[in-house]
Amino acid sequence: MPRDILPLIEAIRTTRLLSVSRSDNGHIQFEGAPPTKVSGFYWIYTDYSLDELETCTPSTAKNAIDIARLAKLHRDLPNVCSIQKQGFRLVYNGIAGQSLGIRGRLGQHFNGGEGTGALHIGRSSLKDLNRWRVSYATICPKGTIAPDVASDYRHAKSVERIWRLQHGWPLLCTS
Repeated sequence: MPRDILPLIEAIRTTRLLSVSRSDNGHIQFEGAPPTKVSGFYWIYTDYSLDELETCTPSTAKNAIDIARLAKLHRDLPNVCSIQKQGFRLVYNGIAGQSLGIRGRLGQHFNGGEGTGALHIGRSSLKDLNRWRVSYATICPKGTIAPDVASDYRHAKSVERIWRLQHGWPLLCTS
């Protein structure tokens, strides 16, 4: 049952706030990164202020999320997520399937994925990776690696919807 999964996933989310960086060869790196091609949930946080988000230059890549427009549109609405941890505000959440996995999907948000509905942070004026954090919870096993929370991926959309009803709509989410 999706409602039973939510507290288990929240227990993981609240204990993970992981840094984002680039390797010497320019590849995106996530502290404590999930194994490749593992499905689950992910959350993106930033310490950029609401004013900085509203005045940023978003990526112009095809289907990139217009960060500035969404920040302005959602500002001061009562049901926008207000979760903060260590000075970072939760601004986005999503689901990743096994084909791309959590690590791959997060990579699209930071590096860009042409044609995908992603934040494309590295192609925006908000590209200081020290100002971003991520969290994730895996739900399906990968080889000998057990998931954070054992769940069937077919419940993922319901769990995400319930999470948003409980915690508010993340500032930069479109759907």
